[in-house]
Amino acid sequence: MTRRTIAFLIAAGILLGPAAARLSFSQGPEGRLDTRPVSLYVDLGYINLNSQPRWMAIGPQLELRLGRLISINPEVAIWFRDTFRGGVDVVPGATINFRIKRFFVGGGAVRRVSDWAESASGWLLPKIHVGYLTGPARLALSAMYLNRSDRIVLGMTISMGIGRRPREPED
Repeated sequence: MTRRTIAFLIAAGILLGPAAARLSFSQGPEGRLDTRPVSLYVDLGYINLNSQPRWMAIGPQLELRLGRLISINPEVAIWFRDTFRGGVDVVPGATINFRIKRFFVGGGAVRRVSDWAESASGWLLPKIHVGYLTGPARLALSAMYLNRSDRIVLGMTISMGIGRRPREPED
């Protein structure tokens, strides 16, 4: 990554971090946690922050909770170039997340898009991501590894939960 890209990511984190924290405090009491076993989210993302070509992504994500700390998140996204030229890719994927209060970290895989054929072998790319829950929304930064070129593809996603409001945890 270039210094300009790193500076941009740090500036985005500094600007978005306080906004996300403010949103989370406006959602109700601090002890309020989502305890639903299944949740549906709509993702809106920007992929390949650090180089060309860039994509915008939109699609559903299902969160299957396996207790308080672990969830499995299958997703399907429609990726299209930010210039609105070229084809559209349907990119399925899945992650397993470990949740610590409002933060989560996870790993999984996504299907490789055709533009990465020379940079990645196989049809799956490993993916890791970290994020923050802000009431009904989630902010996440993901990284996908292109194994032939040793490049990292960065993406940022905001997800909005669909359905009923979270209920209070049972003690």
